[in-house]
Amino acid sequence: MSLITDDFLLNNKTAVKLYEKAKDLPIYDFHCHLDPKEIYENKNYENITQLWLGGDHYKWRLMRAYGIEEAYITGNADDFDKFQAFMHMLPYSIVNPMYHWCALELKRYFNEDTDLDKVNIKKLYKSLNRKLAKTSHTPQNLIKQSNVKVVCTTDDPCDDLKYHQLLNEDKNVTFKVCPTFRPDSYVFLSSTTVQEKITKLDEATDCDVNSLNNYIEALKARVHYFDRQGARSSDQSFEKTPLMTASSEEANTIFETLVSGQSVSETEQYELAGYILTEISKVYHELNWVVQFHLGPTRNNNTNMYDKVGPDSGFDSVGEQLSAKSLNAMLDHLEQHQALSDTIIYPNNGNDHLMVQATAGNFSNSKHKVQLGAAWWFNDTKEGMERHLVDYANVGLLSKFVGMLTDSRSMISYTRHEYFRRILCNFLGEKIEKGEIALSPSTIDQMVKDICYNNAVNLFKIEGVKEE
Repeated sequence: MSLITDDFLLNNKTAVKLYEKAKDLPIYDFHCHLDPKEIYENKNYENITQLWLGGDHYKWRLMRAYGIEEAYITGNADDFDKFQAFMHMLPYSIVNPMYHWCALELKRYFNEDTDLDKVNIKKLYKSLNRKLAKTSHTPQNLIKQSNVKVVCTTDDPCDDLKYHQLLNEDKNVTFKVCPTFRPDSYVFLSSTTVQEKITKLDEATDCDVNSLNNYIEALKARVHYFDRQGARSSDQSFEKTPLMTASSEEANTIFETLVSGQSVSETEQYELAGYILTEISKVYHELNWVVQFHLGPTRNNNTNMYDKVGPDSGFDSVGEQLSAKSLNAMLDHLEQHQALSDTIIYPNNGNDHLMVQATAGNFSNSKHKVQLGAAWWFNDTKEGMERHLVDYANVGLLSKFVGMLTDSRSMISYTRHEYFRRILCNFLGEKIEKGEIALSPSTIDQMVKDICYNNAVNLFKIEGVKEE
């Protein structure tokens, strides 16, 4: 029996009709971790292991949970052996989103529709690799095939953005590739990182960074540089909400202490972060950028494995619930200092969705919109997305939700948009058929189109990208 059918996850007739309106909409991927160099060079992948398993800590976590040796995950094992180990595990990933995501990716990009527990792994490996060798499966063509209009990468403030420039000069590239300013490691500083960040800013700007004021001016200069290269957004990720309590004098003292090589308390780190964030947020506001906050995860918890394989390797956890008081205080402070822009907040802990959306409503007006972002990381499961939609709608306007993103390092993760759209259509279809929604089909259809695509178009306002 085929898992991926036309009506996959669509459990009522209304959902099927709604999905007809959603399925062919373009994709606006306003947060991902794709490599612009990889997109520009447009080289075929050597094999499916490189494309499918390289850098994917979601898959790595499941392989470890299955008991697979690290050599077959991040180690030096043969690529086929890694693929085989993953495929042995995959049927046992039922109810985990990976089971659905992988089935969708095999179907949409390779036309492979097989029972995952009966597949001839060697035959499948050869078949996938043959297809990957074709021009249809280069990075650019995979993105085009997915009907993607906008790709917003995640970039270090000191990146020269060379490949973004080259991509946007190339008339054969039919989609936009925009940088996103990601300064969290420059905002949340420690005694072990501050000198590195100062050096990088010194090299990337004409500023002589010898004080906190110069440091902030250098960051502002990089924001303007990104803006000239087409950036329309910044993105910051913190375990806790930055604290907005430090005066200029206090922030300077903390910065100087770090520069001298001395440690400061975690509270002082978050106070300095709040001060720096406020200052650069004034520029975001001036430039009409969208600001994204990813809040809550506790990262790199396994010291032995961090030492062995480095960060972003699958050793991160759902963090503690955010403080509503601190989040409201941060947004209020930004508002008071003319530094609050259109803002999307992604909490890592699903228990925070209702709180974040309720908080967002305190700061949304005709000048800027603050909203809960898509179900993120440990929440982008079927059930997690459904709960997220309920929380979003219960204290906000679901019709104005900016929708899904990939948050991925893979060129074939765009099926996550299909996954979300099916879940959204089924969610609304159920309520319509229960008599909880009574609107004309044209109104509902438009809302679905807006959530899946148009709201992102209107929020980010990237030149040349129009509504559908």
